[in-house]
Amino acid sequence: MCKKATALLLALATIALLITGCKGGYQNTAENQGSSKTDKLEEIKTKGTLVVGCDPTIPNIIFMDEVTSEVTGFIPDIVNGFAAEIGVEVRWEILEWSAMLTAVNSGKVDMIAANMNMTIERASQIEFSAPWLIDHAKACVAIDSEYQTFSDLNKDGTKFGISSGSVYEEIIPNLFPKSKSVVLPLGTWQDALQTGVIDVAYDDGIVFAGPLSTNHTIRVLEENGISYLNGFAFPNKDYKTRDVFNLYLMKIKALGQYADLYEKWMGYPWKPDPSGVSF
Repeated sequence: MCKKATALLLALATIALLITGCKGGYQNTAENQGSSKTDKLEEIKTKGTLVVGCDPTIPNIIFMDEVTSEVTGFIPDIVNGFAAEIGVEVRWEILEWSAMLTAVNSGKVDMIAANMNMTIERASQIEFSAPWLIDHAKACVAIDSEYQTFSDLNKDGTKFGISSGSVYEEIIPNLFPKSKSVVLPLGTWQDALQTGVIDVAYDDGIVFAGPLSTNHTIRVLEENGISYLNGFAFPNKDYKTRDVFNLYLMKIKALGQYADLYEKWMGYPWKPDPSGVSF
């Protein structure tokens, strides 16, 4: 039997054990890790609802459907599938980016589903899932912009648009010390770029993927900036829900469902990272 098939069978068996309540072995492991007394996964199943914090401002990835007013996209499809797997409904809670970590640790939401970079600072406060994406920072400019390379950007007066609460608020002044940072409300970078409020939008590459397919007045520079892993977030010490979610991710990747969702929303095939990190 191939390694992928073996991994899939193990994932399916483990999910079945955890979801149906055969928890003895798992509890011992969780206790060794310092798990809290509260079983969050059982709480979620008992109330029948998975409350998910989000910021639906990224086209194709996680956004509000203009017709149905529902949260939709690549990330919601994954979350909805996980909820169905554990037998609950999803309730989306729209949050300010700065409030996300507090919301998940206070119990306001059960998990965070967003384009969240996995940083050491954040990982010290919450539990991250396995990475769902390996991404790179990109610079997006107007189609007729003079900027061609990253070195072109480091000029006096270059106005960088940075999403409020993102890691780039601290990074940009160090990478481009001659530039000026303009902190923008989430999801407003296209308007800011087209009206001249900023000269360049700097964010995760995936943020620009959707708009580039429909907005032909913008382009991204070929160079990649710093690389990041993106993950879903769970409350501090909620190892069980995180681990069951990770097994679900493993399952849909092994079955090809993840690749189908990726191509549906991104418009191009998913390619697993050769290091295996994204699987």
